Amino acid sequence: ASYNHRGGVNVSIDSKNPSPQPSPARGEGAYLDNSGISQSLINDKGLFAYLPIRLFTSKHAAFTLAEVLITLAVIGIVAAMTIPTLVNNYQEKVTVTKVKKFYSTISQAYQLATIEYGAPSEWGIEGRDKGSQDEEEETYNAVNAIRLRDIFLKNVKTLEVCDNAKDQKACGISDKIYQRNGNLNTVFSSIFQTASASLADGGSVIFLASNETDNRGSGLLLRIYGVIYYDVNGINPPNTHGDDVFMFYITSQNIIPVGTKNETKFIFPSECKQYGASCTAWVVYNGNMDYLRCPNELSWDGKHKCSD
Repeated sequence: ASYNHRGGVNVSIDSKNPSPQPSPARGEGAYLDNSGISQSLINDKGLFAYLPIRLFTSKHAAFTLAEVLITLAVIGIVAAMTIPTLVNNYQEKVTVTKVKKFYSTISQAYQLATIEYGAPSEWGIEGRDKGSQDEEEETYNAVNAIRLRDIFLKNVKTLEVCDNAKDQKACGISDKIYQRNGNLNTVFSSIFQTASASLADGGSVIFLASNETDNRGSGLLLRIYGVIYYDVNGINPPNTHGDDVFMFYITSQNIIPVGTKNETKFIFPSECKQYGASCTAWVVYNGNMDYLRCPNELSWDGKHKCSD
């Protein structure tokens, strides 16, 4: 034993030499050599002596091949269950963002059009352009629909327009649009003539003129001058109402998304679930597509999302 004014009495035992050996005092410090044995930082002439203490030994742990395979299988199952949901949620957010942006863009275009051309009643729209009886006809001249398209898209950046084509694919636009029940929307056949264009945002837009007697509800919906179909991803599938195709009305004062509370033709949520046209207003005003998951639980006067 020895006394150190910094650390007090210090005693250690060497396994080869049972006589007491001074060990490093507190404050003096020590280090471990490669063998795991404590070594004093003070030389052999100092107050402290060598303290041979082997701290511990360990064996390296390893996973077996079976354990690795089981872990990978569990990770794969979890990924298969969660990734599709994450992808769908992301895609829905992209769709909602694009629809709301288009609504803002087309509403601004409407305001600019009224400044230049006056109210829609002054635009020279004489009614809906009827299609040909010839199912094989590939071209036509949709005068009123083209008039609407040119007025609106004058202030919207486009990539290409379709002037005289029944087959919208002539300029990269789907010529078939489906309802949510899988049926084809017959508007885009020979029944009516439309005018369309592909947009710089990757989407496409189709214009359909309306008759003077065309009304879809109360207020501004009593008189519709035309319908605008916006497809967020153009010719790419699914080309279905409520999924990637959304409808807007041209009224005497502004643009109104289809399916608002005072709509009488395309009523939410029943029509949205079956056909999809009335889903547009829900996306614009509520910012979600929860009608894809819980349509029977949603309403304008009740729940506005599945989690409410």
